[in-house]
Amino acid sequence: MTIRKRIAFAAAVTALGTGLAVAPAAHAASTHSVQQAAVKASCNHYSGTALTKAGQTGSAAAKRIREVQCLININTSYPTVLEVDGKFGTKTYNAVVSVQKHAFPNDSSQWDGQVGTKTWAKLRSGVWW
Repeated sequence: MTIRKRIAFAAAVTALGTGLAVAPAAHAASTHSVQQAAVKASCNHYSGTALTKAGQTGSAAAKRIREVQCLININTSYPTVLEVDGKFGTKTYNAVVSVQKHAFPNDSSQWDGQVGTKTWAKLRSGVWW
């Protein structure tokens, strides 16, 4: 899925979630404007930087994992849209590793599939990949 389609999808989901209708003319907006509107520093599930990784359970972990999944969907060009379900399974792990490889191409020590301070910062920094 291209970044443009991802952004359009995210905008549609957001609009539906707030009860607004998306008019066909919305697609005519410039790519730059649409990209700026879709870049999110937070998806409002979690705003901290606690270590988030596979195997974590509980409501606090689920909030962090939903934030990771949402930010990957909206702020990266990862080719698979993740289900924002709060479960850090294989798909989420693979997405995190892929994001880390793009975010830290020269530092393989960062490719651990765990979302720590550096990965949180990259996920929240906007559309960069």
